[in-house]
Amino acid sequence: MVIVTQNRDGGEERRNEFVDAAEKLFKENGIVDTTISSIVKEMNVAKGLFYYYFKSKDDVIDAISEKYNEVFNEMMNASMDHSDYPARLRQFVGNTVGSFRDLNNKLSTDDDVDLSQLSMRSVEEAKSNAIDALTALFEEGNEQDELMLVHPRYYAEILISGIIELVSQKEAEDDEIKEIILDLIERAGKD
Repeated sequence: MVIVTQNRDGGEERRNEFVDAAEKLFKENGIVDTTISSIVKEMNVAKGLFYYYFKSKDDVIDAISEKYNEVFNEMMNASMDHSDYPARLRQFVGNTVGSFRDLNNKLSTDDDVDLSQLSMRSVEEAKSNAIDALTALFEEGNEQDELMLVHPRYYAEILISGIIELVSQKEAEDDEIKEIILDLIERAGKD
C-alpha cells in the first residue's frame, strides 16, 4: 500500500519527485539494481525522507504503476461523450489501442533493463480497467439492440488481450489493430 502524504509545504509534490527519480533510475538500471540509497542519492536528500513517503521500494513501484494507469484511464475514456453508440464504441477501441501503445512505450527501454515488476503491475491493472469498461459498453450495446453478445465479458477479455498482444509485438499500426478489433466486434455482434 502506498502512503500518500500531503502537507502545507508541498508533500505531494515532493512525493512525486521521488516517483520521478525512481522511474528514471529504474529505466536506466533496472528495478533490482536500483536501491533506495540510489534514489535518495539521485535526489540529494536523506534516506529518512524517502521513508516519510514510502514504506519500501515496492511502494514506489506501485506509485509509478498508479501514475501510468491514471494516464491510461484518462486516455482510454477521452471523448466518450458521443450519443451515437457505434461512434462511442469506435472511439473507445481507438482510445484503448492508443492507451496500451502509450503504456507499452513507457515500459520499454532501449537497454536490456528489467522492468518486469512494473510492467506486470501496470499492464494487469490497465487490462482489468479496459475489460471492465468494454464489458459495460458491450452490455449497453446489447440493451440498445446494437449488439447481440451472449457473453459480453468473455468477448471483452479476448479483445483486450488481443490488443495488448498486438501492441506489444510492435508490428501492427494502431489503425490496423483498431480495424481488426472493430471487425471482430461486428462479426460477433450479429445474429
